[in-house]
Amino acid sequence: MGELIYKTSNDDALQKFKIDSGDIAYFSEQKITKAQPVVLVFSVKDEDIGFVKFDLRVFNRNAYLTYYVVPKYRGQGYGKLMLQKAIEFAFEEMNMHRLTAEVYEYNERSIKLLERLGFVKEGVLREAKFHNAKYWDIVIMGLIRR
Repeated sequence: MGELIYKTSNDDALQKFKIDSGDIAYFSEQKITKAQPVVLVFSVKDEDIGFVKFDLRVFNRNAYLTYYVVPKYRGQGYGKLMLQKAIEFAFEEMNMHRLTAEVYEYNERSIKLLERLGFVKEGVLREAKFHNAKYWDIVIMGLIRR
């Protein structure tokens, strides 16, 4: 066996590899598809108040969601309404089977909101987020279509 060397590159360099179709089952779908995210922007009285973004895993009918509410609209129930409409859209319009959210452990309000909407804590990425000179866990939350 020869000496193993490496060079840094970007994802485009992966295109030269011809991956056997039988090996596809071992890869993250994100690495083998280029599905464009779906973004829903929510407005009230012609003012954008936030968004929900779905990063799709179309083969598995799964989407990772990210959401944001403009600070002046927080604490008024808009986050819950946005997520309810987004969940309905994901399951009914996009035919998703599951939704996944990654939440930083210090964002307790977001964790509680997801739990109220039926998300379940499925796991923890230990000390995966560096914020304010400290490592924090990332909580993995999931919702399955029923």
